[in-house]
Amino acid sequence: ATGSSTVLSRIVKLVDDAQTNRAPIQAQADHIAGVFAPCVITLAVITFACWVLLSGDKFDLEERYFKALMSAISVIVVACPCALGLATPTAVMVGTGVGAMNGLLVKGGAVLEMAHHVKTVVFDKTGTLTTGRAVVGKRIEYMSQITESDANSSIGRLISCLPSTVDRSDMALWFACCAELRSEHPLGHAIVNSGRELWGHDILKPVRKGQSGIANETELSILDFQVVPGRGVECTLVGMQERSCTVRVGNRAWARGIEEDANGLLAEVQTDQADEDVDFLRGQGQIGVYVSVKFSDDTDETDFIVTGVVGIIDPIKTEASSSVAALQRMGVDVWMCTGDHAVTAHAVASQIGIREENVCSNVNPEGKADLIKRLQKRRDRRNRLVKNRVAVVGDGINDAVALAQSDVGIAIGAGTEVAVEAADIVLVRSQLHDVVVALHLSRVVFDRIRLNFFWAMAYNLFALPCAAGLLYPFTDWTLPPAFAGLMMAFSSVSVVTSSLLLRTYVKPEIGNDGQVNERGCSSAT
Repeated sequence: ATGSSTVLSRIVKLVDDAQTNRAPIQAQADHIAGVFAPCVITLAVITFACWVLLSGDKFDLEERYFKALMSAISVIVVACPCALGLATPTAVMVGTGVGAMNGLLVKGGAVLEMAHHVKTVVFDKTGTLTTGRAVVGKRIEYMSQITESDANSSIGRLISCLPSTVDRSDMALWFACCAELRSEHPLGHAIVNSGRELWGHDILKPVRKGQSGIANETELSILDFQVVPGRGVECTLVGMQERSCTVRVGNRAWARGIEEDANGLLAEVQTDQADEDVDFLRGQGQIGVYVSVKFSDDTDETDFIVTGVVGIIDPIKTEASSSVAALQRMGVDVWMCTGDHAVTAHAVASQIGIREENVCSNVNPEGKADLIKRLQKRRDRRNRLVKNRVAVVGDGINDAVALAQSDVGIAIGAGTEVAVEAADIVLVRSQLHDVVVALHLSRVVFDRIRLNFFWAMAYNLFALPCAAGLLYPFTDWTLPPAFAGLMMAFSSVSVVTSSLLLRTYVKPEIGNDGQVNERGCSSAT
């Protein structure tokens, strides 16, 4: 990629857009300023009238009007709501810049404000809580267990069409590699990498180590590749002795060609050896996927043939447990939502500290979005519906709908472009601890915005009586307009300085037990 398409250019654009994006709280500041300005004008008129009417025994008429005019001008000048207008945008600009320096791309002030209110975080599993660097574990090949007398016509043709360098004992793995060649899913990468260890880089021209392929074999190609989120992948393999076949890799229903009815329900299919083998793999903590094949031009046999099952081991990230514990210490309810089987999902959740009732498994992308909608309308202890702010952390195409539905979408930087585009915050370093840092930073920034508002309002409340001349009977001193202008400028400088102090923010250290140890002078209350 070149020019505006490079990663660096996209990061710069995201930061620029974020720093010019208005936080909703800025609208409150604008509303306050809109009410405050007429009040100040009214106060200036009252100040002018009081000086003219109540100082007749001390000054002559000309001097009274002069004092009244100077005091009224001082009131208007010193009460200029510049500090109030600067309180939010300066803190947001510095906060998004600090986030970028700490590996967080925050897409605007509205995101920072929403993240500050997050009470529930929903994690995807594969590639988010797990490393995404999965490896193939145990695989079970069914074609190697079938004798020629047991094989029906379809299975026999399928075996005869295999490239000469692919053994029947590796048949399911080879078909799975062909189907996953164009996949961006971490589990697909694991399958392809396992195949390349056997047949070299080009899966479609398989050559075993120490052997050479047959030169006159028909060249293979892949057509009609598609990803069905929550179910699996499919492709058409062309060139198998002038025939083509459809290959599917995914869950049970997808691999067997079981479609949903009008009510979204799947037809019941009797369990067989493949289902038992997948359950066995899941019991060992592996992710079990089915591999099935069907000749595209076969009119006699319409069912997919399950050629094998592949177990995939996806290690849990080392920081997953401490990140979950840290979020829970911050008062955040942590959930996990995945398309994987319940056995695998609960095994991972138990290892990282997510409660069993907070685990949703076998969920498709639409189901993930529905879960987010339900969590956003939870009931409090009095059984009243309350607005619950929900953040979703994901990395893949399957998570894009949930990321868009959530109040704050957080994408793993190493994830797919679709997920990154749909998210509000991007974790450039792809570290789960940065989820904690993102919520912590948002709290720090909005604590600073509140502090800026306090200083701006307190300053005006203190300076206005001085400018109006209320201290004159005790000190014989009034505030000249020039000094009022200096005080007004000082209020703006103090607010900007307060915001710039956010640059001293140091992201907290997170212990193995989830303890959040704040460092530097910025802390979240």
